[in-house]
Amino acid sequence: MKQITVPEILTVGNHYSNDQIKYALEVSNLGGIRPKLKNNELDFIVLITSAEENKKIIRNPYADKIEGDILIYTGAGLKGNQEISGVNKRIIEQTKKPVPILGFLKEDVNQYKFIGFLFLLRYYQDYQIDNQKKLRMVWLFEFQIFSDIPPLKIVNLKHPFFDLYNKFKTELLPDDTVIESLLPEQIEREIMNPKFDEDMLKSIESLKNNLLTVDPYEFESLMAKLIRHTGFMKVNVTKKSGDDGIDINALLRHDFSLDLNYQFQIKRWKHSVGRKEVANLRGSLGFNNFGVIISTSHFTSSAINEAQGSGKIPINLIGAKELYDIVQTTNFTL
Repeated sequence: MKQITVPEILTVGNHYSNDQIKYALEVSNLGGIRPKLKNNELDFIVLITSAEENKKIIRNPYADKIEGDILIYTGAGLKGNQEISGVNKRIIEQTKKPVPILGFLKEDVNQYKFIGFLFLLRYYQDYQIDNQKKLRMVWLFEFQIFSDIPPLKIVNLKHPFFDLYNKFKTELLPDDTVIESLLPEQIEREIMNPKFDEDMLKSIESLKNNLLTVDPYEFESLMAKLIRHTGFMKVNVTKKSGDDGIDINALLRHDFSLDLNYQFQIKRWKHSVGRKEVANLRGSLGFNNFGVIISTSHFTSSAINEAQGSGKIPINLIGAKELYDIVQTTNFTL
């Protein structure tokens, strides 16, 4: 029987086996969310993700995903509506107290790369279509990944975490933790409303999933075609550049108006768009230009407030629902 070397230190970028994680951190060897209790209190959490890699030929829109330094993680529960209970409830304890969450990315059979500390940015309900083509509610967790940390001694995980946690909580805007369009009260009103249309929600979800499988640069070209289809002129995709730049320029012309110049930022994202992205676009706008962000995800409350800020150039926000409406009303073929 092969002897297991139990690590005493975790180093970002290093790979560990499932047994090494189990014995070194004294957690379960099963599941994606593995809490460690101490004196009946949550001590820390090991979170295992199998985030989709680009090498896959067929992309899974429901797979966990790492976008930059953000991890989008779907809660536990493969069938039916998910609830904030069990291990899902353990995750949100970090919003109240400094509970370390250690992130591991499964890259191969029994090969888990340590990616650093995870800080919960926001969590919210969203729709998914399950393998039986039924609509269900799931909980999505968005984490900020802190990978720029020194090697961690397992016997002393909390102390290096506390300083990062306090700094993170100080800098995090409360409104950036809320997805305004998915507040529980609004979901409840939608479900109770006789106009609640499950088929339409399935169609929106299918559109979003299809768009998430498109290559990011091909997605920009696709959105340029849609913009042109809706009546804009001189639509052109800019050269590939930084994410805070302009992706598409376009001109809108009307007999009763001056020519209006629009600049679009295109985000084929699974994670939410926050205030920073809206402010960055406004700062990138050319003189006398209007700004639009098109995203396959949601917008935080702070993003919406920033877009509509008094005395500021307004930024139009187009999410999955708005994209669906535009595609339907203009008969655009994807």
